[in-house]
Amino acid sequence: MWEGGGTPPVVHATGATAGVPGAWTPPGSTPPATVADLTAGTPNAVAASPATGWTVGQYVQTGTVGAAGQAHWSGTAWAAGVGVGAGTTGTPPPDDCPPTGDDPAATPPKRKAAGR
Repeated sequence: MWEGGGTPPVVHATGATAGVPGAWTPPGSTPPATVADLTAGTPNAVAASPATGWTVGQYVQTGTVGAAGQAHWSGTAWAAGVGVGAGTTGTPPPDDCPPTGDDPAATPPKRKAAGR
């Protein structure tokens, strides 16, 4: 509890823990104002926990409201949006997105002709 009188000093976040949404550390600290501030280390660098890429859907919310303020740790850097899995960045496709022809796993096996 602040006992110095007047306005307590601002404590900027020095860490971020993955979650949906994640949490800033120390508890009660002020997050970076924007995703751009987070990636630039303004007003200070923020350490990610875990240090590996955050999993699908994990993020922290900066001071910017809504999706524009969401960020995740890719395993090497802060990135905009929610986590899409270790070592990747960007937005995952929706669940109802059909597979593309580029994916060998999505290609059905060929059937043998009858009598061969």
